Amino acid sequence: MSEPAALDAAAIACIGLDWGSTHLRAYAFDGAGLVLAQRHGRDGALTLTTAAAFDAALSRLVGDWVAASPAASLIACGMVGARSGWREAAYVPCGAGVDELATAAAFVNTSLGRPLAIIPGMKSDEPDVMRGEETQLAGTGVRDGVVVLPGTHSKWVQVTDGRVQNFATFLTGEMNALLRDHSSIGKAANAAPELADAAAIDLGVNYARGGAASWLHDLFVLRASVVTGQKSSPEISTALAGWLLGCEFAAATAMYPDARRITLIASAALLPWYERIAAAFGLQCDAKDADQATAAGLWQVAQRLR
Repeated sequence: MSEPAALDAAAIACIGLDWGSTHLRAYAFDGAGLVLAQRHGRDGALTLTTAAAFDAALSRLVGDWVAASPAASLIACGMVGARSGWREAAYVPCGAGVDELATAAAFVNTSLGRPLAIIPGMKSDEPDVMRGEETQLAGTGVRDGVVVLPGTHSKWVQVTDGRVQNFATFLTGEMNALLRDHSSIGKAANAAPELADAAAIDLGVNYARGGAASWLHDLFVLRASVVTGQKSSPEISTALAGWLLGCEFAAATAMYPDARRITLIASAALLPWYERIAAAFGLQCDAKDADQATAAGLWQVAQRLR
């Protein structure tokens, strides 16, 4: 949903921000939690280095909304609350629910004349951490089951009675970027992966099923398949995608052996890939919109702050 031309800014009761490392999204809520409008900015948390820079980015994106809605509260989730962000919101432990997220929120004063509440991240004893995903999870409505949040750092989360019991993070997206941009296999696989190439996907998945002991060798074999002309660059690019996702699923399904169905909170670009690999591992999928989950989570926590 984009901003309607006739938005009545005075009707805004809360402004929620999904402030990640590379993105900034704002949601304007009415008093019943309906999203009236959305905005997108370019001021990701990693691009801002001072409190003044964060404050200026907030003003640029939603300053007019705030000025027109004097009663609207401000709340944010994501890397804005990291140690390198605007104000650190310390991690809460696994098992925390919406009430605990609200209680542990950090507050920072803004030049807009009202404070910004920052939702904390979550940590496990392993250790493992999430920041931003805890808010998406609160907004999914999932009470029990395994929820998967693909991305740069993909999360697999066990939810019980609406609370995060444990989770595991996989460096899938970051490894994909590293291999494709900074390795010899990336030079060999210099084409976009193709979801329709089932044979190439299965090739990568089968390598992943082989286990961790041979992955360094397997990656070189994929590269050599292009060098020797046995496979094309698009085929190996697709096989590499299948291998990366296959490694994630092989490890995650070993951690959650009772999972038969997963809930995916994924972007439109990643969703079909995760559905395809899930099917290869015998998992059924339910999909939920990531933006809607984030907005719903922001609203739920905001209500506990009142």
